[in-house]
Amino acid sequence: MSERTYPCEFCDTDQPQQKKQVMVARQRHGQWFIFENVSAWVCPNCGHRYFDADVLAAMEDRMKETPEDARPITGWAMSLPQTA
Repeated sequence: MSERTYPCEFCDTDQPQQKKQVMVARQRHGQWFIFENVSAWVCPNCGHRYFDADVLAAMEDRMKETPEDARPITGWAMSLPQTA
């Protein structure tokens, strides 16, 4: 199946979502996990992403411990100043 025909719950478009490979960043107990090449259904109108249950379960399983194929990355965490 290459299209998901449910309306988008965010923008309410009737355009079918398209299957794409995306990057997903998740945080668990203060630790960040970045997943590459994740299958997602993407709304062509607003870009909201939907994930099949097996994809979510696979990400949850991979976050339980550091996988052998994981590689460290360098990044910066920062806050934006409050504006009135």
